[in-house]
Amino acid sequence: MAKLIATAEQIQAEIQRRISESTALDGDCRDCRAPSPVRLDPDENAECNWTVTVFPGVEPGCLDFVKAVTREVMREYDLA
Repeated sequence: MAKLIATAEQIQAEIQRRISESTALDGDCRDCRAPSPVRLDPDENAECNWTVTVFPGVEPGCLDFVKAVTREVMREYDLA
């Protein structure tokens, strides 16, 4: 399946939407902020052309959840 192409702002907004709408962990993580995507150097073997280096505004108990949402978006989107 071809990935969707989006700007960093659009990818961050999609991560934020999924966090905000989630009922995981009884919705306790809905107020966490989405991380910002950072472009990776081109590598034809890479599964994604972006990564996240920091997770600001994420409650300690929500970090694994936010990382899982981010990985899901990484499988669907490439950075424009």
